[in-house]
Amino acid sequence: MIKVSVNGELKELNEDLNIKEMIVELGYKKEGFAVAVNTTFIAIKTYEDTIIKEGDTIDILAPVQGG
Repeated sequence: MIKVSVNGELKELNEDLNIKEMIVELGYKKEGFAVAVNTTFIAIKTYEDTIIKEGDTIDILAPVQGG
């Protein structure tokens, strides 16, 4: 297990998860999230190639509708 910060909350995750797997493990159901790792936004096409590491700070931003 590794410890990371997700949206300001400390979480324990399995090791060697990529961003796509992490989103599922954290229980997010919808698609279309913007994800930043250590303040750098990650392109959706690289979610499967980007591995979460011990101590990472992750921000998951869901789309908001309004008007």
